[in-house]
Parts: sequence; structure tokens; C-alpha cells
Amino acid sequence: MLRVECESKKEMVDELLEAVASLQEIVDDEKAHLGGGLHLRLCAATKKVYDYAKALKKAQNDEPPSEDEEEVEVESDEESDEEPRERTEDDMECNELSEMWEWQFDFGRPNAVRPLEDLIDTILIDDEHKRVCAAVRVLNRAVRGSKPDDPADAERILQWKEELVGEGAIKACAQILQGTDSRDFEDTTHEEHWLYSSICDEILELFQRLGEGDALFRTKLRRNGALKGVKEHHLSSHLGEAVLDMLQR
Repeated sequence: MLRVECESKKEMVDELLEAVASLQEIVDDEKAHLGGGLHLRLCAATKKVYDYAKALKKAQNDEPPSEDEEEVEVESDEESDEEPRERTEDDMECNELSEMWEWQFDFGRPNAVRPLEDLIDTILIDDEHKRVCAAVRVLNRAVRGSKPDDPADAERILQWKEELVGEGAIKACAQILQGTDSRDFEDTTHEEHWLYSSICDEILELFQRLGEGDALFRTKLRRNGALKGVKEHHLSSHLGEAVLDMLQR
């Protein structure tokens, strides 16, 4: 009886994961009608439910066998002396990872635990959807949280812009939008493919914030493929059209 209940719960979690995936497809299909950052917020909310369901499924897979299952297992009276394993970045999903990195980046201030170079390297090299999305999101939020009229913030953002261009991060982001990045983030067969849409939205918002009010940097964005990337991306989105308008000024 216990085994039947356990299997039933696992099926319910699988159905929940499928339902969340279907919901994400609907959100993406209606992207054109979800302006003002609503699509990104819905993606984040959907991801939170997905992360919870994944954690629940992992907990079910790791749970000790029931009394019925113990009958066919080799009994052992030995108690495990292993200490609980410390949680690592591999255990974290995108939202949790980006929050931790945001704290470590600390607006790019001197002696930050995670410097800008780490985020750039992640964007350029890492092949995990969640890590690339988290790195772009940290930069996006850092720019959003800065004060343009503050000389220190303005100088810091100017430095970020130079490094993002100089190290090739802008070009890599443009290639991700365009679908020509060698890591194939847009591959629909990948388990984390649904995160690709979130990566692109974060990139679009980052381009918009970096280029707004800075004609010189908009030129650098265009030279590094941003305009072409935005054109190749789904222009049905309100955000994509806004970024395209900005880049064409």
C-alpha cells in the first residue's frame, strides 16, 4: 500500500513538471502581448514553481525505502557516519544562484567576492543555461540598481561597458540572441531549453539599460552584433521591439 502511494506521489510530481513546462510554452507563445517586463516576471514565477517541483522530485528519489521496500533490501544495522553534504552551486537553480552571485558581486565594488571578470567568463565559456542566465541577470540588476546621477556609479558602469565590449561579452550575448552561439542554448531537445527565453530577456534588458542615453555605446553595441542579434531574435516581444528601436537611433 505504501509503495502504491509513493508511486502515485511521484506521478503527481511528474505531472506537475509537465504542467509547468506547458505553462512556459503558453507564456512564450503569448510573449508579444506581455509587455512591460511581464514576460520576464512570469518566466521567473514559472521557474520558481519548476524549481520547487524538481526539488520535491529529488527529495522523493532520495527518501529512504518504505517498510515494504525494506523487505527486499539487505538490512544493515550500521549507522552512517557521513555528515550532511554542504550545498554547492550545482545544487542551486537559476534564481537562487543569481541571488547568491548578486550578493557576491556587490555592484562590482572593490574587493567583491565575485568580480566582473568572473561574470564575463561565465557568459563566454559556461555551457549551463542556469549559470549564463544568472551571470547576465546579476549584471542586469546591478545596472538597474545603480544611480546614473551618482559620479561613482556612472564611472563604474562606464568601466563595465568597456570590459563587456573588450572581453567579448557583448558579442557573445548577441550570438546567443541570434542563435549562432556554439553552445546551442536554443536547442529544443536540451533539458533546460525553456531557460533560453529567460536568458534572452535578460540580455535584451541589459542591452537596453546599457545603451539608453549613451549614443557612443549604442554604436559599440551595433558593431558587436547586438542589432543583428535582436533582429534575429523573436521581435514579436514588446521588449525586443523597444531594444531594436533604441539600437536604430
